[in-house]
Amino acid sequence: MFRRLLTNEDDDDKVSSIDEEFEDSSVSEIVGGKLSFNETENASSSVDKYRSWSGISGSEISSGLSPRRSSQRVAFEIVSAKTNSDSKKKFVNYTVLIKRSPGLETQPGLLERRYSDFLSLYQTLKKLYPMLLNSFPFPKKALLGNFTADIIAERSVAFQHFLAYAYSVRELRQSAELAEFLYNREIQEAHAMMKLGQFEDSAVLLENVYFIQEKILDEGHFSTYYTLCVLVACLNAVDNVAEAQKYAEMALAFAEKHEKNVLTVPLLVLAVRLWWAVGKDKKILERQLQELKQSGVNTDKQPTLLELVLHRECPLKPI
Repeated sequence: MFRRLLTNEDDDDKVSSIDEEFEDSSVSEIVGGKLSFNETENASSSVDKYRSWSGISGSEISSGLSPRRSSQRVAFEIVSAKTNSDSKKKFVNYTVLIKRSPGLETQPGLLERRYSDFLSLYQTLKKLYPMLLNSFPFPKKALLGNFTADIIAERSVAFQHFLAYAYSVRELRQSAELAEFLYNREIQEAHAMMKLGQFEDSAVLLENVYFIQEKILDEGHFSTYYTLCVLVACLNAVDNVAEAQKYAEMALAFAEKHEKNVLTVPLLVLAVRLWWAVGKDKKILERQLQELKQSGVNTDKQPTLLELVLHRECPLKPI
């Protein structure tokens, strides 16, 4: 049904762009001069970390929503490491950039995590999948020198290898633990912001989550569909009609896979309004709503998309 509106491109299995085995290259050779260090970092809203990359905030980062190409690979790159000095306990924040390679990435995903976050993920996955991680080298805690440039650089390289390896192995890539590490906590944070009426800030977080998910998850994965639906609801709430329509169109590309999900009818109803607002023909959407109704799906007296995502558990389950 939904293929008549939008068509999906097949996406071949993705492979990691970073070698699974450590080589004898020096830290500077592996990092390639791209890792930056900063002695201190003041506490700030987590949204600020992503705002400069966000198309929602006026950047050109998402001016072109390019499809994934089978010849491209996913790379994890530590692009900065900043020491947090506003906490009773000093720690380093590592910023991970997730991108497709080769070529210019217009939609990079960003992720900021501490050593303890990486360690927790490693230990949890090792416990669940010992055969996959027993022999995998992971940097140990250092009693002294945690904040030296050498230690930070060595850890950065190790984290890149670890994420690349986790991505390359299907069991690890599809694990709930990796999803929690990569994006679920930001979805929860965005949901909390929505409940406070901070829809624009929430949209910035959700757009970044989408940039991560569309690289690491299978095309049409429910988590990606959910993120797009919530993002559309937030953008519509702040009258950002053009961006809301753009992401609604992307969500509808996956709607056929999730036709029976509670999100789909409210998404279609909102899409009709968005299509009208930007001057696009909405007849196909209206016909699809009618066909869903004729197939037994309740399309009347549904909550709005925003009401639905605000009052349901987060993240929503597929069914």
